[in-house]
Amino acid sequence: MIPKGIREADAAELGWLNASWLRRVRSRTSTYSLVTAIMCAFFAFLLLIELFEDDISFLERLLSVGLMVVGFAAAAAVLVFRLRIPRYGGLILVLLHAAVSVYYVGFSDERQNAVANIQELPVMAMYLASFNGARIGRWVETAILLSVGAAMVLGPFGGEAIPGVAAPGLFGPANVFGLVVMSWICLEIGFFVRHRVRVESQTDPLTGALNRRGLVYAMTEALRRSSRTRQPVSIALIDLDDFKAVNDGEGHQAGDAVLKTLVAQWTALSRVGDRVARLGGDEFVILLPETPQAGAAAMVERMRQLTPHPWSWGVAEVRSNETPDDALRRADAEMYRNKRSH
Repeated sequence: MIPKGIREADAAELGWLNASWLRRVRSRTSTYSLVTAIMCAFFAFLLLIELFEDDISFLERLLSVGLMVVGFAAAAAVLVFRLRIPRYGGLILVLLHAAVSVYYVGFSDERQNAVANIQELPVMAMYLASFNGARIGRWVETAILLSVGAAMVLGPFGGEAIPGVAAPGLFGPANVFGLVVMSWICLEIGFFVRHRVRVESQTDPLTGALNRRGLVYAMTEALRRSSRTRQPVSIALIDLDDFKAVNDGEGHQAGDAVLKTLVAQWTALSRVGDRVARLGGDEFVILLPETPQAGAAAMVERMRQLTPHPWSWGVAEVRSNETPDDALRRADAEMYRNKRSH
């Protein structure tokens, strides 16, 4: 549940972005699809305006019509029919925009369109970073800046200014440098925001462990790798013993200290690819990729003997045909069987 103060701040800061019709669209699709659809609609509208210009060539008119139809179709798919745009759709949008920028800057004599496309590149860089990882984003942005930068220098608007001629000299070294620096700054800002959002949405603020959303994401990734490598994935569900007595007898600060200490110890005793998650209260999960159930049980038992506060555990090897919740229920049942046997 979102606190009232945050809701009020969102209402004041988001403005029209918090409109009810946008919230309804977002509830049926995804934020990524909604942002991509709005950008497609915006670019399609600019292309529509361009069709009314008298000095564009037949090729440019044909190019504008084709891209306009694609843009409006993508926007309608999300805003009207509530469909989701695949992840590669946004990457295609960025690359298409880059290709159009290279054309207008390097091969066309349309000065206004060349300037407009250059101005949009930093925004496209931030969009690229916000919805793609750094591994893909930096390589793609490097290729875009090299291509557009070369077009700026070698195209009809580059070179030294010629008296009486408006086009040459429009893009000099300072313009190319400014474009590269500003686009890269926007790219890194996008990466920072993406990382911050992922950390805050997938991490438990008290202990630093993954929360339930982060655990589901980590399990999904581990199972995807497991389907390729045929290596087993196990999970250990942990419930602290007599934790209520710590809170009641020593206070909640002492209980919080126990939780943070245990998470730090589990993380230190785990392998590099293992993940510790907090489901809530005093219930935790350790995700153990490439580990069969017997190996996971032996590992968790060794960890239990090395930590100060007592806890019970149950281990389940994730089956290929079950969801993360199904595996958690089996681990939970195993944990209660172990607790009753002691």
